[in-house]
Amino acid sequence: MLKLNKNPCLMITAASLLSYLLFGLFDSLKGSTLSNLLDDMNFNYSIGGTIVMGQYAGYFAATFLAGFLTDYCGQKAALVFAGACMVLGVTGYSFSSAMPLLILFIFFMGMGLGALELVGCNIITECYPDKKGGYLSLLTSIAGLGAIISPVIAGYMLGEGISWRLVYRCGLLLLIPSTFFFCMIKNSSRPETGPAGSHAEEKEESNIRSILSQRGILLMYLVNFSYMAAEMGVATWMVDFYRKEKLFSVVDSSRFLSMFYIGITLGRLLGSLFVDRAGRRKCVLAASAAACICMLLGVFGSPLFVMCAALTGLFYSIIFPAGTAILSSLPHGDSARIQGIYFACGGLGGMFGPWIMGIVSDFMGIDWGMALGCVFCAGIFLPTLLLKKAEEIGASA
Repeated sequence: MLKLNKNPCLMITAASLLSYLLFGLFDSLKGSTLSNLLDDMNFNYSIGGTIVMGQYAGYFAATFLAGFLTDYCGQKAALVFAGACMVLGVTGYSFSSAMPLLILFIFFMGMGLGALELVGCNIITECYPDKKGGYLSLLTSIAGLGAIISPVIAGYMLGEGISWRLVYRCGLLLLIPSTFFFCMIKNSSRPETGPAGSHAEEKEESNIRSILSQRGILLMYLVNFSYMAAEMGVATWMVDFYRKEKLFSVVDSSRFLSMFYIGITLGRLLGSLFVDRAGRRKCVLAASAAACICMLLGVFGSPLFVMCAALTGLFYSIIFPAGTAILSSLPHGDSARIQGIYFACGGLGGMFGPWIMGIVSDFMGIDWGMALGCVFCAGIFLPTLLLKKAEEIGASA
């Protein structure tokens, strides 16, 4: 029998992998079920966008809470917090009928999802500092696998006439045992923060304002905001777009969402092979332009190009890792605080992207709401294009 206590990182590594699987499964579930929820509750797109905004508000809050819990209480406490938020959120969401309650409970889900992602990543970087690249790629692949499977299962259940509420309740069969598992693990050994660490922290805090005034870093914050707004907005409304605009069944529409996440997973695996060689900036520029063209073809093109909207995931996939690498290569860009704000900007993009798309869909139709993804692509392309000029100005100053 395997003795887990011989390797203190073994169980917590398993918890990290499980956290990313749960993240992938439940993050993509909202896109599969939102169309049915709107029909069931007789809500319009603006209300649907506001509900989804609640999830990313929770994610945004988790970027601060999960970090605090991990630093002061350990990774176990943060994972148990994440599991409890998920159980509470999924249970309440699946039983709610009033919009304020739906927003409240999806907020808890968002906090749980944000904590699962952030703590899972923290575990890997701490336990495997020399192999974190390979393990982080494994984490994103597992999250991608969950995001691919979830729409297929949800689409099948919804196609059989099962309520979206029961789809969420079935998720509790995985969430409750996972939360108990998180209660059983032990924290990985964390290095003590001595006086030197405290002094460095104070020094970094005193320099934070001057660092944030750098144009390059601010441009990358805008890139991440626009990227998350585009990806989360498209993922949120894709099933409804294919159902109501392109007249596909709920099962086929969910398969398009799975295809979107397959593109993201494959793109990240393949992108790791050529992004550094081809140039990170060039890859972000090319990917954002290609995603914009694909979206226009998928929304306004002939029926031959109907699949193109789902293929945007292949191009979105390259933007985040390449953008993060660009940020870390800038002066002070590898600072934990600078990167924390970068992720927080992404959380804000995830909040506002689906919401704005929902409002536009109400006034102009779901096709124009989806086409708004092209505007967000411009919000990726233009700041990246301006980045080189900003660096030249900074170098000459």
